[in-house]
Amino acid sequence: MGFPADWLITLILVGLLTPSACYNFCNSSRSYMSLHVPTNIRQLRVGDISLVAGLGDSFTVANGARSTSFSRVHEEYRGDSFSAGGRGAYEYGSTTFPNILRVFSRHLYGYALGPGNVTSFNARFNMAEAGAAFRHMPVQARRLIYKMKNDPYIDFQNDWKIVNLFTGQHDQCMACANMTKYSPAIYKNTVRETLDILKENLPRTLVNLIEPFNLGLIEEMMRLDPFCYYASRFLECDCDIFTNKTQMQQLASGYGRALRDLVKTGRYDGNNTFAVVIQPFFRNFSLPRNGPGIPDALFFAHDCLHFSSSSHGVLGIALWNSMLSMPADKATNVNIDANVMCPSTEYIPISN
Repeated sequence: MGFPADWLITLILVGLLTPSACYNFCNSSRSYMSLHVPTNIRQLRVGDISLVAGLGDSFTVANGARSTSFSRVHEEYRGDSFSAGGRGAYEYGSTTFPNILRVFSRHLYGYALGPGNVTSFNARFNMAEAGAAFRHMPVQARRLIYKMKNDPYIDFQNDWKIVNLFTGQHDQCMACANMTKYSPAIYKNTVRETLDILKENLPRTLVNLIEPFNLGLIEEMMRLDPFCYYASRFLECDCDIFTNKTQMQQLASGYGRALRDLVKTGRYDGNNTFAVVIQPFFRNFSLPRNGPGIPDALFFAHDCLHFSSSSHGVLGIALWNSMLSMPADKATNVNIDANVMCPSTEYIPISN
């Protein structure tokens, strides 16, 4: 694959300014890149990944992540997105998934560079959109494919890709009006359609299928800060979190089961160039708490709904560690004090 001049300059500067000891915080005697580009996804190493992309809603957009007031929580800080943002670098404390991956794959391309909407230069392959529901994922998948096919700096057929798919949050905020429309069954069918599109049109791709975040948990935050309640209720979430907390919890749980059931069908097994792996770290997520046991407001943006920039760093580590873990070892909660894992298997685990 080739790179635009500005990208090459960035890579060179990072190489010149980064201490050599920081290039790889893992065992330097191990090889994390294949000698030859693999043709089988089950022989894929982290250093073989060339492209990273994200599909989803405002949680992948990173709404309000670096906001300094509520008036800015609708700003899109894509470069801070835990799954598809690459602002800064791991060496300087930014632990989004792409930034960790860049430690092993210095040629990585596609992560969002900074703020901006989906059509901005900074967005790159972060195709998520604020307000997007799961029904919008097939469209996002097609737009991603089109954008990759028309990017002159990548080898569409041969570059190995990771697509992080995270959807189902915004739907919890709308389901109270029509539970049938937002049912786990329809969610499952729509995610299946999205994955089928990627499978048929995006060669050499690993999809990290991230279980949804339970918005019902935010109810405790709302009780502590009435402003957060009114702001989210009337500006962001159509459903009242106080009266619909249980429904949201059930919906998030149902969406997670739907994803697991879909993958267990074996629909995406046995393909040498495409795979889907469940990443379950939100399944039993609990709110981080401070010393007195009060939910830690610093984990969230000023709306108490979206994640703060520092939390995107925590979640980037959670996604990375989950991807490197065998199915039985994948965490179903987020450890905010977790360290970045080094690959302990020769290849990225491709199993559920």
